[in-house]
Amino acid sequence: MNILYLADPNSIHDLKWISFFSVKRGFKTFILPRIDHYKYYIKKRQPIDIEILDPIHDFSILRFYRTFHDAWRIIRILRRKKIDLIHILYAEPNALWCLFKKYFRVPIIISCRGTDVLKTIPDAFREKTLINYIVAPAYKAAFLKADVVTGTSRNQLESIRRFSGRTNKMELVRTGIELPQEKYTGAFPDELGDKPYILFPRYIKPIYNHELCLEAITLLPEKIKISHAMVFIGKNSGDLQYQNKLEKIIRGIPDAHIIFLPKQKQALFHELIKRSSLIVMTPRSDGTSVTAMEAMYYKKPLIVGPNEYDEDVFNKLVTKLADWSADELANKISFIINDRIKSIEYPMINIDLATNMNILNRIYTIIN
Repeated sequence: MNILYLADPNSIHDLKWISFFSVKRGFKTFILPRIDHYKYYIKKRQPIDIEILDPIHDFSILRFYRTFHDAWRIIRILRRKKIDLIHILYAEPNALWCLFKKYFRVPIIISCRGTDVLKTIPDAFREKTLINYIVAPAYKAAFLKADVVTGTSRNQLESIRRFSGRTNKMELVRTGIELPQEKYTGAFPDELGDKPYILFPRYIKPIYNHELCLEAITLLPEKIKISHAMVFIGKNSGDLQYQNKLEKIIRGIPDAHIIFLPKQKQALFHELIKRSSLIVMTPRSDGTSVTAMEAMYYKKPLIVGPNEYDEDVFNKLVTKLADWSADELANKISFIINDRIKSIEYPMINIDLATNMNILNRIYTIIN
């Protein structure tokens, strides 16, 4: 089976899904990236059994002729590479290529990850601008044309039902975590020393709502500010304007030990989770967070925001905020640290990568 993925060749999550099939007998895999992703692509990072194709522009309602030109490019790729199906790994904006499904003449799967169908696409329906009067119906039509739509949480699937009206051939396929095979033996960041720390692991983008965490840090008891470092990750690898805003806030909290680490390789990132006292993440919208599931795998205390998480994964053992309140977050951090809660036995049901990729394999087999 030859599969064309409309995906980001820099995304760890995209590559995990694609690599699962690229090494399987009978599969050939191709990534067709967006230009914005391709310019950050480093060839040596990619497995040799995944072919990275020259990029395409984003689907554009306004740049009509450019979009048609790229659609013709996709048609030629489908013929030249003998593609059996197209798999879109993030819905915004790539789902719109489903509007050309009649001309592509192969099945198309749309996989949604969270922000795309919980916030960005629904915003096109809520915000009554001139362009959205065109974009919103286009997304609705695209989702109805896809052969199968998957989401990583039930909340995503419900959101898709609301904005598109689609009710069938919708599947829950979680991103899945790869369980580590061996212990980390590399160096640990010198900045951390031997001090216990609270980890805020989401990268530097406004949707991850780090301002709430920083405000909560200012409200923590002096004892916790002295005893624990506060560790953020992703310096100089995200939204620089947002980073500048966060650094300004950090400079205004001189009584807390706040460490801002650069983006980490996966093995060290896991080690940071394993050694932490507590994991805190408060994104404004979220699907089934891989980082949260990794924290649960390592049995770490976990605080998440008041999003609509699937209860079979984010069960009662996960501490959830009732509201977007810095006071509440500070109180919950204090409770966990003061009670010295170090390990929690979470029930881990169907969250590993292999289980979810086998569901996807079944979908491939059915629609091909």
